[in-house]
Amino acid sequence: MITIIQTERMKLKRKRVFEGIWALTALLLAFAIQRAFSLSRESPLMDSLGDLYALAFKNLTSLYLPVALGILSAAVFFDERKNDTLKELLIVPVSKAGLYFSKAAIILLVSISQCMFTYVGATLGGLWAKGFPDFTPEMLLDGLALFLEGGLLIPLAMAPILLLAVLRSKDYLLPISATLLYLIPVVIAPSYAMEIHPLASALCIYAQSAPFAAEMAATLTQGAQITASPLACCLNIGIIATLCSAAAIFSLKRQTY
Repeated sequence: MITIIQTERMKLKRKRVFEGIWALTALLLAFAIQRAFSLSRESPLMDSLGDLYALAFKNLTSLYLPVALGILSAAVFFDERKNDTLKELLIVPVSKAGLYFSKAAIILLVSISQCMFTYVGATLGGLWAKGFPDFTPEMLLDGLALFLEGGLLIPLAMAPILLLAVLRSKDYLLPISATLLYLIPVVIAPSYAMEIHPLASALCIYAQSAPFAAEMAATLTQGAQITASPLACCLNIGIIATLCSAAAIFSLKRQTY
C-alpha cells in the first residue's frame, strides 16, 4: 500500500492542478498575514493570535479547500481513464480496494499538508507582525489542533464527491459541478445542516476546539446558535465516509477496463 501511495504522490506532483492548488493556498495565507500587518492590535478583528488563526483557517477551509479537494478527486480518477493506465495498475496486481484507498490517502495527505502549511505560515506571520499578547504555547497548541481537525475532517466530509468521481470517472465536469452544489447548504444555512451535511458537521466540531474557533464558527453561521451535538456530528461524518467508501470500492469492482 505504501508503494502505491508513493506512486500516486509522484503522479500528483506532475499535475498542473496540484501546482495551482499550492499557489492559491500560499496566496490565501499571504492575505491573512497582510491583514495582521494592516490592522491595529487595538482592533477587535486582530487583537489576538487566535484572530489570525481564525482568518487563515476560514480562508482555507470554508470554501477553497473543499473545492480544491473536489477537483483533485475528479482528476485522480479521470486521468487514469483518460491515459488508460488503470489496466496497467491492476496487472501489478493492485486490488480495487487498494486502488481506492491509495487515492483517498493522497487526498487526505494533500488536505493535511495544506492545513499544516497554513498553520506554520500563520504562526510565523504572527511572530513577524508582532504585538499579539497571546503568543503562548497554549495558543499555538489550540491553533495546531484546529488545523489538524480541518486537515482530517474535510477530506472525510468530501467522501461523497470522491464516490461520484469513481462512478463518473469518464466525466471530469460532473464531479466538479457536484462539488459546488455540495457546498450550497454549508454556505446558506450551516447551522441547520449540522448532523446532516458532513461539512457543516465539521464546522460544529471546529467550534469545540478553542474560544477563537467558536467565534469563527459563529461568523460562518451568521450568528446562529450551534445546538448540534459534536458526537452526533462526528458520527455523521464517519458513517457517511464509510458508506461512500464501501460504495466506491463496490463500484470499482464492478467496472471493467
